[in-house]
Parts: sequence; C-alpha cells; structure tokens
Amino acid sequence: MLRSVPRLILVLALVMATVSLAVPVTAYAQGATVAQQRKDPISSFFNSLFGGLTRRSQPARQIRTPQKNVGSSRSGAVVRKRAPAVVAVEKAEDAKRVVVFGDFFADGLEAGLKEAFLESSSVIVDGQNEASSGLVRADHFNWPAFISGWLADPERTTDLAVIMIGANDRQNLSDETGEHQARSERWRELYAERIDAIIELFDDRGVPLYWVSLPPVASGRLSQDYAYFNELYRERAYRHGIQFVDIWNSFVDEAGNYTATGPDINGERRQLRSEDGLHFTSAGNRKLAHFVAREIRRDFGREGGLFLALPQGATGPQPFMPSDEQLRTGVGEVVALTGARGGLSTTLAGGPDPTPEAPRDSAYRQTILEGEPPETSPGRSDDFSWPRKSVPLPTAVIPQPSDPAAASVPDEETAGGG
Repeated sequence: MLRSVPRLILVLALVMATVSLAVPVTAYAQGATVAQQRKDPISSFFNSLFGGLTRRSQPARQIRTPQKNVGSSRSGAVVRKRAPAVVAVEKAEDAKRVVVFGDFFADGLEAGLKEAFLESSSVIVDGQNEASSGLVRADHFNWPAFISGWLADPERTTDLAVIMIGANDRQNLSDETGEHQARSERWRELYAERIDAIIELFDDRGVPLYWVSLPPVASGRLSQDYAYFNELYRERAYRHGIQFVDIWNSFVDEAGNYTATGPDINGERRQLRSEDGLHFTSAGNRKLAHFVAREIRRDFGREGGLFLALPQGATGPQPFMPSDEQLRTGVGEVVALTGARGGLSTTLAGGPDPTPEAPRDSAYRQTILEGEPPETSPGRSDDFSWPRKSVPLPTAVIPQPSDPAAASVPDEETAGGG
C-alpha cells in the first residue's frame, strides 16, 4: 500500500499538468472568473484542495512623492507657503502721512509700516532715516537740526511721527567739563537732554510722536546697553506724555533671551533676525511694524482725532481706525432696529465737542495731570510730617434752649384773625 502512494502522487501531478496546459496561463495570473471555473471543474477542485498552482500577483505599490517644504530657515524652522502679495490701494487725497525717523532699525520699521498700511487708502508712510546716525554725535548727522528743518518746511506734511533711534549711541559724550563714559551719571543727564530736545521739537509743532524701543540682539553686552537706553526713552516719554512702544518682549524666547526665530504676524514660525544677530529680516520688520501700527489704529481719534476716515464727511473722531473693507461695506456700525434714538445728539463722550479744561490752580490738574502731591493739613491722614504738630480741637458750641414764655406769645398777624 505504501509503495502505491508515490505512483498516485505522480499520476495526480501528470493530470494537473495536463489540465494547466489546457487553460491559458494568463487566466491564472489574472485570476480565473467564475465562468472559467465552471468550465474546468477539475482544475477548480485541485485549486481549492492545494491552494492553486500559480501565485497571485501582488498589487502594484503606490510610490508617494515626498512633499517638499516650501522653505526652511537655517535653524530648521519650516516655513509654509506665504499668501499672495497684497495689492496696494490708491491713497486718498486727504490721506494722513506717517513719517519715520531714525537709524537702520527705523529703516526696517518704515518698510514694515508700508506693508502694514498697504491696503489702507487713508495712511501714507514716509521715512527719513540715516542708518549710521544717533543722538550722541551731532557732527555726523544733526537730528535736532534736521527735524526742525523738516517740520518747518511748508511743503512737507507730517501728521504723525515715529522715531526709532539709539542703536549707534554706545559712545562717550562730552561737555564743558570733559568727556563722559557711556552710561555714567553725567552721560545719562546729557543723553536725556538730547531726548527731550527731540520730543520738544514735535511738541512745539503739535505733531503726535511715537517713540519705539530698541530690540534685543545676539550680543549680550549690546543688549544690556539697549535695555539701559530703553529705560531712558520710557522715562522721558512718560515725562512728556508721548506714546512709548515697547517691542522688546516680542523678540525674546520664554526665558527672556534673544532668539532669531519666532512667530510672525500670522503665527507661523519664521526667521525674524538676520545672521549677524542685529538686523531684522523682512518678516521681522513686518512683525516690528505690527506693534506700532496697532498703537496707531488703537489711538485713532484720540486727542481731537488724528484721522477722519469715514466716508460720510467729518463725523468726529472714531474710537478706532476702520479698515477699507469696513468703509466699503459699512459693517461694524451699530444702528437701532426698533424705536427712536434717544435724543437728537449723536455725540458720545470723547466726541468732537471740546472738553472743558480744568482750572490751572485746581487740585485735579495739579494732582492728576501734573503729578504734584496735594498740600497737606496738620492732623490729616496724609500728613507725614515729624514731629507731629498738635492741632487744637474746635470748641463745641452748645445751643441754648429758647425761652418757652416767648414762644407762647402769639404773633400779632395771627392773633388778628384773618
């Protein structure tokens, strides 16, 4: 019985070979159809018994082409594809002019502000910058003389000024007593005087001024000097009541250290600083200008109105600067849907009507506006003089009771009847 087993296997193999020759090979390679299996029951039986004699072809593998990054920074930060360039709109005839003054930082700020107000027809950005200038050396470029001449020129209009300067001011200052090292006490006094002289030029002409702080840089020592300058700018801006735009914290990491990359105005991680660790890239300049443009829009209409951009004529200063899209569509204006408006006047607090000024000798002006402490009276809670002054208490006056007999006498007119 065991000897007949090999013969049986040989016979089966011959039968299967014969059947396979009768069916096209391509039919098995591509998979036989149900009709073909019915025509060939023997082959179908052996296929179900032994799993088939031919190997099914594997499906073709789909090769996926790796997506290429649109761009990447040297630090490895992937940059997504940027949106199409914004088309500049035509400026209106009554567009207000914002002029940027300063050094090489101000030059980049000017480029960023032009891009920020590219779609605004009511703002024109101009720049008067000298890259290697500063407030220390007047022999190279005299900023007080230049600004004075610029503001006095009737053909040049400046509705709002922005200044960013100080990157080149790590130098000694001299006066009649000699030369003073940078950041010394006398140097600080002289430098503060030069800041005041710049601010007063714009104040005398009634031009609003925004003073922008210096940014952190890769050099630690240079960043310390810039931080020292910023405290001076902040102090003098507070003294004169001008706007100080602090952009320092927007260009540092979570630990407060300098970083060359960071989120741009769209939230995407970009290269914001150049390889020298000092200048800004185009994305960095746009982010730098974002904070200045935000303050300009936020302060739109403050102090009598910087811009009157609404199309229905001079309607007074607005609480914010509307975009051109809002001007075209009118979206954003609150209109009463039911009932009549309360009163005929449309002026709210802070409107075009002049606010009455407080008297010069009033406590409000001296304390709130000018920052002078009020005069104290001895014995009052804010009297901190020492030694304490004795304050005599007022003598209480006890009212005397009226004469009851006099009160019982009737009045002549009442007694006469009437």
